[in-house]
Amino acid sequence: MTKETKTLFVYGTLLKHEKYHETLMKESSPLAASAWIKGRLYDTGEGYPVCVVLEQNTVYGELYEVSDETLHKIDELEEGYDQQEIEVMTDQGPRSAVAYTIGKQKASSLKEIESGCWKSYQLWERKPSSFYYFAYGSCMDDARFKLAKVEHYFKQIIGGGTLDRFTTRFTLVRPDGSRADMVEDGGETEGVLYEVPFDAIRYLYKREGVNEGTYRPAFVDVTVGDQVYEDCLTFLVLKKSEEIAPPGHYRSEIEKGADLYLSEAFRKKIRSHMDSLIKP
Repeated sequence: MTKETKTLFVYGTLLKHEKYHETLMKESSPLAASAWIKGRLYDTGEGYPVCVVLEQNTVYGELYEVSDETLHKIDELEEGYDQQEIEVMTDQGPRSAVAYTIGKQKASSLKEIESGCWKSYQLWERKPSSFYYFAYGSCMDDARFKLAKVEHYFKQIIGGGTLDRFTTRFTLVRPDGSRADMVEDGGETEGVLYEVPFDAIRYLYKREGVNEGTYRPAFVDVTVGDQVYEDCLTFLVLKKSEEIAPPGHYRSEIEKGADLYLSEAFRKKIRSHMDSLIKP
């Protein structure tokens, strides 16, 4: 007999590598590592967030196919919360899913997590001495680090790494050409993994235009050699447009970093893709 399944959107302690993921989600099938809904995220102050579904703001999470048995166990964990059917956006389009939410009134006394991302919020709260940062665009090269006088933050290079499920694309369109993005389409991409001090985070958020809504923080697992580095910070374009070619100076930075750290096969693939794009 085939097990009944449902699609579940998670945004807190059920996320990959979070507190309850291993015990409750390990048998569930990931559908999207990059997923989001309309709503607001709040810190309960008890080690987990809650979500209110609203038209304003965005909550980021992951999408899974879960069995009824798993959902029953999660029901017990989420006792007191509403199981709500919602529309979830992914890079492959919208999906209908269930999520555990609360009413707006119940969240009135809680602290809002303005980023809508539990992992990003925790990183800023914990302030670790260092963290891993995955660069796949111009930050693979150090030219602009030097211009900004922050190159000392990026001296610890772990190496060229691979990321499953995502492909490098050029969806951030500017008058002179596009900038890099990663789209979750089941592919594979490569980039440079750094270990950086926590002080680098302000520069990275500013450079990527996080507060302006250009890129958003995301957390990915990157493989370098035979080692997997978990929850590495990276940045994804918020409003994706049809791809066009990047400008020459930006392409040069990508190629310089790629030539130093990435595989020959990937270097050929990314050059071929950039060549195929229409110039502005």
